[in-house]
This record gives sequence, structure tokens and C-alpha cells, in this order.
Amino acid sequence: MLKPWTHFFKSHILNRGWDYYETGSVTSLSKTETGYRATVEGSNDYDVEIEVCDNEVVDMYCDCPYAEDGNFCKHMAAVLYQIEAGHNPPELPKNNLYDLKTELKDVISGIDESELRHMLLQLALKDNTLQNHILINYAEQISPSQMSRMSHEVEMIARQHSDRTGYVDYYQAMAYVQDMDQFLCENVQSLIDKNLLMQAFELTNVVFHTIGNQDIDDSDGGITYVANSCYECWKEILDRATEEERNQMYCWFNEHRRNYVFDYLEDYVSDFLLNEFHDPALLLKQMQIIDEQIEHATESTGFERVYFSYYGYESAILKRLQIMKELNYSSDEISKYRQRFRHFSAIRELEIQEHLDCKEYEKAIEVLKESKELDNEYAGLVSKYSNQLIHIYQSTGQKEEYKKELIFQVFSCRQDDLQNVKLLKEQCDADEWCSFRQQIINAKSCLGIIYSFLEFEEQYDMLLQMIVDSGSVYLLDMYEKVLKRKYPDTVRDIYAKFIRRYAATASNRKAYQALMPYMKKIRKYPGGEDLANQIAQEWKSVYRRKPAMMDELRKAGF
Repeated sequence: MLKPWTHFFKSHILNRGWDYYETGSVTSLSKTETGYRATVEGSNDYDVEIEVCDNEVVDMYCDCPYAEDGNFCKHMAAVLYQIEAGHNPPELPKNNLYDLKTELKDVISGIDESELRHMLLQLALKDNTLQNHILINYAEQISPSQMSRMSHEVEMIARQHSDRTGYVDYYQAMAYVQDMDQFLCENVQSLIDKNLLMQAFELTNVVFHTIGNQDIDDSDGGITYVANSCYECWKEILDRATEEERNQMYCWFNEHRRNYVFDYLEDYVSDFLLNEFHDPALLLKQMQIIDEQIEHATESTGFERVYFSYYGYESAILKRLQIMKELNYSSDEISKYRQRFRHFSAIRELEIQEHLDCKEYEKAIEVLKESKELDNEYAGLVSKYSNQLIHIYQSTGQKEEYKKELIFQVFSCRQDDLQNVKLLKEQCDADEWCSFRQQIINAKSCLGIIYSFLEFEEQYDMLLQMIVDSGSVYLLDMYEKVLKRKYPDTVRDIYAKFIRRYAATASNRKAYQALMPYMKKIRKYPGGEDLANQIAQEWKSVYRRKPAMMDELRKAGF
């Protein structure tokens, strides 16, 4: 009997592990030299290893994403429940799926049609998903009660993937997103295909409202993925809608621009309202809405004013200009309106692009220089204007201005690659470049490219020293190829120092596995074979009570 192990797991992980155990998902459970090994079947199959010493769980491994981030997962819990049960779940015979399908097909073909219909009815009454599938795909009309049931199914998806407080954690987020998107694809699309457009619109809004108010760890951006799917459904519904239905949709979007979903998703409602309705009467209504937004932004103060000015405000002005063109306003009216808001960068960018399209390069240069001054607090904009000037000066053969702007760009704007540095070098003689090179090494604007710059300039001594000072083995990995040719012993010893330090804090199989490529790497250096074996012997002595680490050393050939 294993000593108590449930303390390793969060309560909801234990519950899910029990579900996997109860449904017989644990297969191929077998004893190993250090514990147990099994496979847990589900949407994917995952291999689990449990390390046991004196009936105590000392380490666990699973190749699922949750466990690979250093967590104890539901698959581990399922295997531990299975170990405690003292037996393997009954294994189905090989080719069981094919045999079962054939057998079912033969039996079903002999069942009376009326009995089959009765059986299907009984199953559908017990299965909400099957109910919805039948009613959506085969009913001529969708009743209010059926719409209510489908809305309830959306709520159930949210409950299924959230904890008691309604929170969807990172490891449930992807399944939550997939289920919501699948619901849209299957149910809403079926309604659209049957031309039940307002029901499809209503159901899309239920999904959008649910995801837009869900407490979720959305680190991977899954919510925006579903929101985009909702947007596409809206577009397809609008394309097929009658004039009356389009007006209904317009009213809905207008009424739900604020406080319907989290603020970052409100843009989907506003964008749809501003971008998808093109009827003249609706365009005039949109202009009225935009004018109200701009007036609200003008009257705002503090943080709200800053937010509107540089996020909602500019896009609203640009959209109004677009609508004015669609409604055939005169060029003078448009120009006059644009002049009112010329202090916004987006408006000046329109001017710049128009000048470039007409090959009015001097006018474009004038506006770009002006914009560098007006927007000097915004480094990203200044860098953008500078790069545009560089391109214009280069294409128009203004060599002196071209070089001056390159110098400004390299030393005053953050550099993310070597492109501008290389262009500047082409404009310099050897002595001038030698001076610039030292300035680049010390420039704050070039911190992000310093390592690649030193490699480009073949300053390998300085590159190695900076990597050593940084203490980052990952930087050494990036530049190992060029450094090991000149400093093989130093690079080898840096790797050895790193893995010795890392081994002292490693506490799970994933961490031990991460060490082994470096052990193999060290072997390939001069004198590395002896050094790697020496480190392995040290670990076998110091960490002998870590069976997973010993196992990884053995697998790596030590």
C-alpha cells in the first residue's frame, strides 16, 4: 500500500484523476525497477511514470503539457488510484474499435425502424447535445424552448471547464475555447444554413456574451479566437439578412457598444458597427455615433482622455473620414475636417501616404520631420518616421541626409536588428566606423542587438566576456558555434559550471532531462569526455536518492 500521496495534487486535479480512473482510462499499468508505468487514454494518450521508494511516491512524470510545466496532473492521479486499486483495468481486445463498429452495424441493420426511432428518442431525451443536433439539423423551425436549451448548453460548456468560483485556469482554457468554437461551427452555422438568421444571431450573441464575461487565464489568446469566429458569424448573417433584419442587427450593435462584455472585447461590437454597415441611412447614423464618441473623448479628463486619444479617438476619426468618402463628401469638406485633427499621428500618416503615392517626396519629408517633433514623446512613432525618411532619402539619392538620418536612427531609436547598423557601416570609412562601433557598443538604443552586433563585427573576446557576465547559458547556446572554435576550453567549462549549479536546484524529471543535452554537449569538446564522466560520478554520489535523475543519467549513457 502506498503512503499518502493526495497532498501532491490540487482538489480539482484529484477529482479529474478519479474520473479518468473510474472510466477505465488507465491502461498498460506495469511494474518497473523504480515504480510503475502506465498510459492514460483520453483526447490524447499520455505516458505516466511513478517513482516509488519504500512505498512512498518520490517522483512523477507525465508527457502532457500541464505536467511538462512542472505540475502534478490528473493523469498521474489516475494512475495512482489505479495502483491503489491493485489491478489493471480490463483491456479491450486489439482491433476492438473496428470489430465493435462492424458488430453494431450488423445489429442495427436488423432493428425495426419504429423501434430505432423510439430508441433514438429515448437517447435524445437524456443527451442535450444529441437533442440540439436533431432539432437544429432536422426541425423546420426552432422553438423558443429549443433556443433556451441551446443557450443552456453554452452555459454548461463554461461550467464544465471552470472551477467552483467560475474561473477557467490556463490548462482548461484551450478545451474551453475549442468547445465554444465547435458550438458556433455546428449549431450557429446550421441555423445560418437553414436561413434562420435571427436565431443564429441570438445564439452567436449568447456565445459572445459568455466568453466576453468569462473569468479565465487567457494567456494564449483563445478568447479573441472565439470572438473572431463570432465576428465571422455576424458577417455571414448580415450578408444574408433582409433590410428589416439588418436594422434589427444595427440596433443591437448600437445598444451593446458599452458594458456588455469586458472592455477589450467591446472593440468587436464597435468595429462591426463601424465597418460592416454600408447603407447610406445607416452610415449617417454611424457618423452621428462617431461624433458622440469624439465629443465624449474631447470632454474626458485624466487617464480616460489619454486612452481615448490614442486608442479609440484616432480610429473614430479615421472611420468618419472613410464614411464621408462613402457618402461622397467633397474633397474640401474632407480636408477641412481632417485639418481639425491633424495633431493626431494617424491623420498625418494619411497625408504622408498621399504625398508618397503622388511622388511628392519633399512634401512627405516635410510632414515626417514635423511628425518627429510633434510625436517626440512616442519612441515607436519617431522610429517609424525616421525609417520612412531613410527610405525616401535612399530612393531619391540624398546621400548626406540619408547618412544623417541613419545616425539618428541607430543612436536615438531602439534597434531590434542589424539592418540600419549595416546600412550605416556602408556609408563610413574604416576610421569613422571604428569610432561608431564603440559608440554602438555603449549605446542604450543598441542594447537589444549588442550580442549579434559583436558577432557581426567579429569581436569574439568581448562577446564571450559579456555572455559570461550575463550568466545566461541560453545566450551561450546561441553563439556557441562561433565561440567554440576560438575558446573551446572556456565554453566547455562554462557549460560545466552551469549544469552543476542547475543540478543543485533541479527537483523533477523534466529538469533532469534538461541537463542531459548539456552533458552530451560537453563530451564533444576537447577533454570533455573525462569532464562529463566526472560530473556524472559527482551526481551519482550527491543525488543518489533521486531515482529519476539516476534514470536520466543512465538513459544518457552515463
